[in-house]
Amino acid sequence: MKTQLFYHKKPMFGLDIGSQTVKFLQLEVHGHKAHVCAYGSVATEEKIMKDGVIVNIPKAAEQVDSLLAEHAKGTLTTNRVVMSIPVAHVFTRVLSLPTMSKKELDNAVQLEVEQSVPVPSKDLYYDYEVMETSDSENMLVRMVASPRQIVDSYVAVCDLLGLDLALVQTNIRADAQLCMLYEDMTPGSPYIIVDVGGDSIDVGILDETLRVTGTVEEGGNSLTEAIAQQLHISHAKAQSTKVTKGIAAGPQQEKIKAAVSPILDKVIVEIKRMIRFYEERIQDGADISQILIVGGGANMPGLGDYLTDATHIATRVSSPWGTHISFGKLEPPEHADLPRFLTCAGLALAPDEEVTG
Repeated sequence: MKTQLFYHKKPMFGLDIGSQTVKFLQLEVHGHKAHVCAYGSVATEEKIMKDGVIVNIPKAAEQVDSLLAEHAKGTLTTNRVVMSIPVAHVFTRVLSLPTMSKKELDNAVQLEVEQSVPVPSKDLYYDYEVMETSDSENMLVRMVASPRQIVDSYVAVCDLLGLDLALVQTNIRADAQLCMLYEDMTPGSPYIIVDVGGDSIDVGILDETLRVTGTVEEGGNSLTEAIAQQLHISHAKAQSTKVTKGIAAGPQQEKIKAAVSPILDKVIVEIKRMIRFYEERIQDGADISQILIVGGGANMPGLGDYLTDATHIATRVSSPWGTHISFGKLEPPEHADLPRFLTCAGLALAPDEEVTG
């Protein structure tokens, strides 16, 4: 079913229900700077979500309510919310089409959904945006589709809480919004975002907009489990080792690297695949300027160097905090926890016209 997924009112806050934490954040924007009005985070209770669907609606609503009412720092000033959906649960296609009328484009996108998405169209929400018109005869169109079951579960939680769900976006789209506004990037130069989440590692290529997305369906949890098995330690100890030692130089570096490299090498393969697609379909000969790492697993020591060595692209952790986004009088999160809130900040910055994806 073709669904309008564009909304135009602010303020809004970002809400991210992840596999490890439930987080929210609201921003107040002043020109090229923003400050945090309210934020908070709690550990996700088990068995709330499965395959992207919130399967325990009452429990999820109870947890979000507790987060907003009891664990918030600052004052939330709106009930309008933007929520994130993992890239792995969104079908995205970049279509090269001849220039056509809106009615013809509606029909063309519907046909593409029916032919290329492995879910019946009646079970999907989908929409599209014209990315660019390179000449009078052709245009690039980005089509996105998400299972109704996932989006409807988000709506159900919001309905229980009296929240107005204004928009659902992929986490990588939210990351891109934040980076385009508050990262010091060379204008017009494409770059890559790598979002290290709990259940997946998502990748996107941006220039003036988000062009290509991909995902590896193993994330921070898989990295932790691999370290636990390699070093014969508990999951909790492995998590601490991942955060404090990572794959930076040290006595256990080679063992830890051996544990996590099969997962990280899949990310490298996905990055290189996306670069080829970008160069062939969107911008031939473009040089990717850098890789920005975001997400809860962004601060794993040595990760940036690993990606740089494999791709020959300069890599760093995205950190707009302080310079561009201030917590003002609020006590900020621990430094290691700041990357967890990047997606929420991006969600809160959703532009006036935006589409899921």
